[in-house]
Amino acid sequence: MAASVGANTAVVERAGVSGATAVLPRVSRLDPPPRNLIEFSRRFASEKACEEYLFIVRYPTGFICPKCGNERGWLLQGKRLIECPNGHKISLTSGTVMHRTKQELVTWFHAAYLMTTLTPGFSALQFQRQMGLSRYETAFNMLHKFRAALVVPGREPLHGEVEIDEAYVGGVEEGRPGRGGETKALVVCAVELVRWTDKKSRRERVRTGRVRLRLVPDASAASLVPFITESVKGGAIVHTDGWPSYGTLRAKGYDHRAVVQGTGKDAQYMPHVHKIFANVKRWLLGTHHGRVTAQHLQAYLNEYTFRFNRRFWRGPAFHRALGLIVQTEGHPTPSAP
Repeated sequence: MAASVGANTAVVERAGVSGATAVLPRVSRLDPPPRNLIEFSRRFASEKACEEYLFIVRYPTGFICPKCGNERGWLLQGKRLIECPNGHKISLTSGTVMHRTKQELVTWFHAAYLMTTLTPGFSALQFQRQMGLSRYETAFNMLHKFRAALVVPGREPLHGEVEIDEAYVGGVEEGRPGRGGETKALVVCAVELVRWTDKKSRRERVRTGRVRLRLVPDASAASLVPFITESVKGGAIVHTDGWPSYGTLRAKGYDHRAVVQGTGKDAQYMPHVHKIFANVKRWLLGTHHGRVTAQHLQAYLNEYTFRFNRRFWRGPAFHRALGLIVQTEGHPTPSAP
């Protein structure tokens, strides 16, 4: 069975119906995203359904053969190949994190959906058991490739008002607290603040907007300032503590407001960024049992950031994740810890 693919549409021959065809819609005309796991499982219950959906995500404006430029082709269902009239065969998964995979697309789709919609996420061991995979390493590599790809190219920087701080993620070192830790991983976080006035109480409210998280080698200005200039729009109000490395932010064009904060009960400054760090540590400890190493930590931070920033749009997050993984070149091939 083959699917005829034109420049703007993809026509799929339906088995059992002589001459009947159905036009696959563009991405903008896709059905509403699945609202729950039952809807998702029904929609993507077969390899055929996953292939057709993956084709639409990869070629939203129509297929163009990368070898000859022909704007026609046929989706060879069951083979994950697209063939153009000149005989060129293009892999449906080439250049994606699923390239040369031996796993079914149904399994990959479930990984994308569960990773982007479950609030606490899930571990490779849970994924292995739920999907019936024989090896833990297979489950880990599949999820880790997804994590590494969940960064939107050219994403809009944070703006308005932002809290920034850094913290060590990892086990506690006796006698070496805070920035003195040697075996902990240092993570810097930027949190966008959203302020509004409650219509009933007429009181000003504030909540956490988008976040950015990055693993950095140290707390020097050379490590922290580039993260800020890449993640936060110039002119934004930036709240930090009194760490000297943030001292150049005003010269960089930010409205820098530094406060030397206390400890324990006196540490009330920048509550939103502190809450993000607490949630990240709780997630790594609860879902992944604290087994995440510094080598793989950035990919886990990518996952947390992607899911947190789309916490109000769970369904579209799945489609956005697929859009990222099918456009990723040079994807990682990590080894399980």
